[in-house]
Amino acid sequence: MQTPDRPFKTYPLTPEYAAILKQRRADEAAGKPFQVAQNRCLPAGLAASITTGAYPIEIFYQKGGQEILLQKENVGAIYRVYLNRPHKNADELYPMFYGDSIGRWEGNVLVVDTVSLGATAVLDLITPHSEALHIVQRLHRVSYDTLEDEITFDDSKALTAPVTATAVFKLHADWEIEEYECTNERLIFDGEGNQTISKGAQP
Repeated sequence: MQTPDRPFKTYPLTPEYAAILKQRRADEAAGKPFQVAQNRCLPAGLAASITTGAYPIEIFYQKGGQEILLQKENVGAIYRVYLNRPHKNADELYPMFYGDSIGRWEGNVLVVDTVSLGATAVLDLITPHSEALHIVQRLHRVSYDTLEDEITFDDSKALTAPVTATAVFKLHADWEIEEYECTNERLIFDGEGNQTISKGAQP
């Protein structure tokens, strides 16, 4: 399926997180852009995968199975939704890129509840979130070639209120997911996060 354009436009940030975003934008204007996970060959994470578009996805599910697997054509983008189990206990959770995702069917709507997203730091490519981010998705196949994903972001530390938007995916049955590798030997980061290109790197 083709990933949609970015469904979110703005976020109601708390003063603390609005200040973080303001600083990131100032750094960007000064030529020191915030380094998202992908710049270091790390997974984008669930939130950024939803909001930034680009790269197709495949969804794998066997009727009666205990999990649904979503694979995005991007580094480390394998997202598992476990069916018919609760979230793990708090002492079993740790910061993850795609979180602890549990799913249940409400008729023909798949409701996916995801917590433990502390391995990432952005809702998109720059807007900050906290480790308290909680995402609920309601996926509904409205026609043969159209999947709607109603997404709600709730973050008690970073957002003053939950934010909901709907992303629309279109089926492309003739597409194939390509191999994706990330090699980043050219970029060098100093202790302050400044980025340069290795002098020995070939263009």
